[in-house]
Amino acid sequence: MIAAGTLVWASVAHAAGSVGWLNPANNSSFPAGTVVAPNGAASATGTIGGGLDLVIVMDSSGSMGATVPIAGSPTRNQVQAQAATALVNNLPAGSAVSIVDFDSNASVTQQLTTLPGGLGNVQTAINNIDAFGGTDIRDGIVAADNELDARGRSGTSKQILVISDGGSNQAQAVAAATDAANDGYIVNTVSFPGSSTSTMQAVATAGNGTFVNFSNNPQDIVNIFSGAGGGVLVGVDNVQITDPDGNVFAAIVDALGNFTVPGFALNPGANTWTALATFTDQTQASASLTLFGTTTGGGGTTPVPLPASGLLLIAAIGGFGVVRRFRK
Repeated sequence: MIAAGTLVWASVAHAAGSVGWLNPANNSSFPAGTVVAPNGAASATGTIGGGLDLVIVMDSSGSMGATVPIAGSPTRNQVQAQAATALVNNLPAGSAVSIVDFDSNASVTQQLTTLPGGLGNVQTAINNIDAFGGTDIRDGIVAADNELDARGRSGTSKQILVISDGGSNQAQAVAAATDAANDGYIVNTVSFPGSSTSTMQAVATAGNGTFVNFSNNPQDIVNIFSGAGGGVLVGVDNVQITDPDGNVFAAIVDALGNFTVPGFALNPGANTWTALATFTDQTQASASLTLFGTTTGGGGTTPVPLPASGLLLIAAIGGFGVVRRFRK
């Protein structure tokens, strides 16, 4: 388990946690033997199933040029770029990402673009974040809010992730996060060494999001955004997968709750995975995915039916759906 500095949850009431499978679509059919690697998402905030629109608000103030005391003595800006790269490389296909560069003011350096096709443009924008100027978190949030207003897709979970190593006018930053939350967007914050943790926590609280303090452990942000620390930004503790052969294992979950299971060669007939998500308040939610392995007969490729008992089992699993216990 990675010690992620100090993890602090914003003091807001989140909705009941949920988990869902994103790809392939439930009840899809493929030739038996096809290797599939289904992916899904779990979250205690936002929506599941409609995809993700994410704006990463990156600090380009002068202090981001300072080094951090970890192996290689990289600058804060270099670690920030590594973390953002790790995050976007682990997002599921179909996610849309935008990059906002902020210091004394802010600008959108990459509009919302869908992955994986737009990954190169997103990476270029990440790599072009410099280290010069002051720190105005408000402007960064406003730019992200406006980007989601202009280009956010219907039905998606819309998230803003603010990374900073500095202080800012707290009242103005909180007001901007409140406006974003009123628009239906979640504002998460991540602190680097030198940041005002009280401001970053207040912004996350106002934005119905999560604050994570990496001030003392900046390397951990890269590890967690790579999928080694679970869905810390969306209240996910872990996701347990049961595959069609009955094997049970922990999924690798990125910071925003996305997970992918290992490749599996489809058996003839129904193949069912179950994802059981446990959230930070220890409530749970479950969802199943069934894919059919088909065989070629005289009339073409058709699904192989399950025995009646198997069909009843699938119906029971499907009826179980998502188990939720509401947060107090």
